[in-house]
Amino acid sequence: MLLEQHIQRVEEKVLLLLKKLQQEQADNALLKEQLQWHQQTMAQQQQAIESLEGKLQMAKIANVASGPPSTQEEDEDFKKEMRNKINDYIKEIDRCVALLNG
Repeated sequence: MLLEQHIQRVEEKVLLLLKKLQQEQADNALLKEQLQWHQQTMAQQQQAIESLEGKLQMAKIANVASGPPSTQEEDEDFKKEMRNKINDYIKEIDRCVALLNG
C-alpha cells in the first residue's frame, strides 16, 4: 500500500511537470513570435531611417549647391559633403565590380 501511494505521488509530480513543460513551451513559442515581429519591425524602421538619412543628405547637398556659399565654413562643409558622397559612390562601384568579378 505504501509503495502504491509513493508511485501515485511520483506519477502526479510527473504529470505536473509535463503540464509545466507544455506551458513553458507555449510561452517560448509566443516569445519567439514576438521576437520575430520586433526584429521585422526594427529592420523596417532601420530601412526607413536609412532612406530618410539619404534624402536629408541629398537635400543638404542640393541646398548648398543651389547658391554660392556665403561663408568659408559653408564652402568647406560643401566640399566635405561632396568628397564623402563621391567616396560612397566609389565604394559602391567597387562592390559592384567585385560582385561581377566574383
